[in-house]
Amino acid sequence: MKKILMGVACSMVFGACSTGSPPRLSAQSASNLLVSSAGVYHGAFSTGVPVTLLTVFDGSAWLFYQKPTVGVIVATNGQQSGTGQFNGKSATRYSLAPDAAAAPVQVQIDFSRSPNVSGTIVADSGGTPMTFSASPAPSLGQGPGLGAVAGEYSGQMSSLQSVGSAQMLVARDGLLAGTTSNGCEFRGSVSPDNGVNAYSASITFNAAPCAVPNTTVTGRALLDEGRLLIALPRQDRSDIVVFDGTR
Repeated sequence: MKKILMGVACSMVFGACSTGSPPRLSAQSASNLLVSSAGVYHGAFSTGVPVTLLTVFDGSAWLFYQKPTVGVIVATNGQQSGTGQFNGKSATRYSLAPDAAAAPVQVQIDFSRSPNVSGTIVADSGGTPMTFSASPAPSLGQGPGLGAVAGEYSGQMSSLQSVGSAQMLVARDGLLAGTTSNGCEFRGSVSPDNGVNAYSASITFNAAPCAVPNTTVTGRALLDEGRLLIALPRQDRSDIVVFDGTR
C-alpha cells in the first residue's frame, strides 16, 4: 500500500470544486438534465432508508443507499422535459455483496417542485415500486474542483463479487491509488464535473483478486461532508464497483 500511495502522495490536496459555468440548455430540452436540476440531494425512501442522489448534466442519475442492503441505482441517457420530469428508462439497480444482484429498472424523478424532488424506481420485472423524496444538500458556495477531496480515505470497496475494507489516497492533481483487504491494488483519477459539486472518476484494477481484474471502469464520485462515494459500473452493466470511505 505504501509504495502505491507514495506514487501520488507528492500531489496532495484537492479543491472542492472548479467552477466552470454549467452548460446552457433550452427549457424544452429532453436530452439532458435541466440546469436547475443537476446536483446532490439528500433524502430517504418511503421505508425510511437514507438516500443520496446525484444528477448530472449528461442525463445520468446516481442513487446511493445503505439499508437493508447496500446498493446503487444508476440511470444513464435519461431525458428530462421542460416541466421538470426526468425519465431514466436505461437504469440498473445494483444490490452489492453479499446480497448480489443487478436488475434493470426505470427511474422517474420529479423536479417540478424545486428545490424539493421526489422519485420512483420501478423494476422491469414488476413488484412494488420504490419511492423517495429529497432536497438539495447544503453547499458552502464552492464549485467542483481539486482541493477539498484530497486526502487518505478508509472504508469499504464493494461489488457484486465481494466486499471488503479498502484504503485510498487522492492527490491534489486528481490521481488516486489504493489497496483492498484482499490484496487488490488499483490506480485511477478524478476530475471535476462542470457546474456540479461532483467528479468524474476512472479506476484501473490490477489482476485477481480484484473483483474486476485487469479492467478500467468509469463513473462518478461525490464528497459528502468528508464521506467519499464512488460508483463505477462496468460498461455491460454486469457489475459495479463502489467505494464508500471517510478521512
